[in-house]
Amino acid sequence: MTRKIDLPAEEHVRAVMARMLADADAGGPRPTVLALVRKLGLTNATFWRHYHDIAAELRRHGAQALQAIPAPDQNLGEASELPSQNAALRRERDHLASQLEAALSHLRRLTIDNAELRRELETARAITRIGRPDTAGRG
Repeated sequence: MTRKIDLPAEEHVRAVMARMLADADAGGPRPTVLALVRKLGLTNATFWRHYHDIAAELRRHGAQALQAIPAPDQNLGEASELPSQNAALRRERDHLASQLEAALSHLRRLTIDNAELRRELETARAITRIGRPDTAGRG
């Protein structure tokens, strides 16, 4: 037995779809039937059963939008630059990775030096640590 579902009015569905299309035109995510279904709180099957025309219209709109995007081989000038751009980005990444590794090595060394200097200072001033958990086990 199926339960009765309160379906939104077709005008409401079209208004939500229009907002999604406007958002997509403004640079938002591409509208899909599934996204519309989720916004309306319906199941995909129920939506297609009751709003087949709207679903088909949204799919046609999505297909037209995808056709409007130029294929990569249509921009041969940009495509020929990609290998050199990739190589430059790889070199920069490798350079930054080596700088990061050097910085981490310096940080490790400074941390060790700081701990040794603190211990020497505490020894010189005759400071005795009592029960601090961060110094447990130190001699």
